[in-house]
Amino acid sequence: MRTLAIDKVIPLVLFIAVGYALRGKFQKPVAVGAIKTLIINALLPAALFLSTIKIDIGQGLLSLPLFGLAINFFLLGIGWLLTGLVIPSKEKAKARSLILMFASLAPGLTVYPFTQEFLGEQGLALAGLVDVGNKCFVLIGLYALGMYLHQRSVDTSHINLSKFKTIGLTLIQEPANLALLLGLSIGALNLGNTLIPEIVLQALQRLAACTTPMILFFVGISLKPKTLQLRKILLILLVRSAVGFWFSAAVLILFKPDTLAETLLAVVLPQSGLSLWPLLYASQINMLDQEQYRRTHPTFDTEFALGLLSTSIPISIGVNLIIFSNSAFFILPSHLGLVGTILLLLFSIAKGTGNREQGTGNREQGTGNKNYHNS
Repeated sequence: MRTLAIDKVIPLVLFIAVGYALRGKFQKPVAVGAIKTLIINALLPAALFLSTIKIDIGQGLLSLPLFGLAINFFLLGIGWLLTGLVIPSKEKAKARSLILMFASLAPGLTVYPFTQEFLGEQGLALAGLVDVGNKCFVLIGLYALGMYLHQRSVDTSHINLSKFKTIGLTLIQEPANLALLLGLSIGALNLGNTLIPEIVLQALQRLAACTTPMILFFVGISLKPKTLQLRKILLILLVRSAVGFWFSAAVLILFKPDTLAETLLAVVLPQSGLSLWPLLYASQINMLDQEQYRRTHPTFDTEFALGLLSTSIPISIGVNLIIFSNSAFFILPSHLGLVGTILLLLFSIAKGTGNREQGTGNREQGTGNKNYHNS
């Protein structure tokens, strides 16, 4: 099982590597924009539609999408609090990027490969139901949040509520949201096998098959290691993983899942990597800053957001592989609480060490400037 899971993970990493190796061929913004447009308007809508028409929400399992939403809102609150600890107050674009990215989940890349191998089709179906709530939050909630943060950055004195009507219309018109709502409706009515012609399904399946490779390829060509603030990003992801384990421990104590599949999904889903969607939203809003407002300081730091996304994927894959391979340890709430506490202690130690090093550097710089002026 473990070998099969690793075999599924290696191609994911290779797609990022291939994109990074070919990034010189995609230096023009038009080329990168074309790939991003293809992903947003064609590939992801096809994948969303196919994944939702297969889900029978009438199974009395509405609690699972709500569980996905609970993870999102919990991480959103933690991310908002975390900005004050790891992001300097003057780096507002970076703080907004952290808030927007932190609560998103991408189980399709970092959970599904393991779920299918270790828990079978039943586990995969349960994960898909949980992901319905996450999809609604990421596609609708984070887009609205991104526009809210944009409005706050443009005019901090007040928020023009009338503009949220425009946001609502834009949400409805987005191909991905249309695909999500249409797919959920068809799935709820159990019409997936009768309403859609087989030839249309085959075309959508071939289109959706390109989604994961193109997303990872896009991450690879957009990656800039020289500007990647790896230490800060690792600290952020360390906290995210720690609070994820605490959240899972609380869920196991309060709700006591009946099956091993439900228990493991409650543990691994909060450890999912970050989603591409908020990064795409941030890029679109920054383009709006340039075209409409002619701002020199964009709303979001997309390079920082990309660093969070690209780093979270391999870390999430590694953590979830460890969880599935040692399930007997990770299904106990006490063990989850212990792991979360250890990770937070590591964060505190690393952050304290970094602050001392920064303070020493500032003092040395100040002493150097003083000696220069005296001479």
